[in-house]
Amino acid sequence: MNTIKKQYWILLLLSTLGGTASGQVDPEQREARLAAFRAEVFTRVLNLTPEEAQQFWPIYNEYTDKREQVQQDLRPGKQLDQMSDAEVEEQIKRHFDMKQRELELEKEAYLKLRKVLPVRKVAKLPLAEREFRESLVKKLQEARERRQDRQQVRPGRNRR
Repeated sequence: MNTIKKQYWILLLLSTLGGTASGQVDPEQREARLAAFRAEVFTRVLNLTPEEAQQFWPIYNEYTDKREQVQQDLRPGKQLDQMSDAEVEEQIKRHFDMKQRELELEKEAYLKLRKVLPVRKVAKLPLAEREFRESLVKKLQEARERRQDRQQVRPGRNRR
């Protein structure tokens, strides 16, 4: 599964699990919390100084926005089983074009980031992305477990 799809599913999970005691957190708050958590993880893994972070985030956000757009452009209008062989062939070609565009975006981001960060910090970017995803999944699992624990101890419920 590619990075954007993972982030989408993680965000979807976060949106379903991220309620408060008084109700659901609105999407803007959820997005802000996710961005703050991403910033915390990336800052820690990349060991960004405040000055580096100020230059890093606009470049990284532009890169992820463009990458997301490339992946949205690939989404087929219908299921593969509903496509003709020619449409499937075209979808496969579009997939490889998307991968090429993603690689070009990654190279472009590298060149921009190299101007504002030491090369070792740029090289740690995939590690930061992986650490963020893994940490977020862990937080979501913990939230789900806490919610299940709260549901099991609610008074007035029938437990088996």
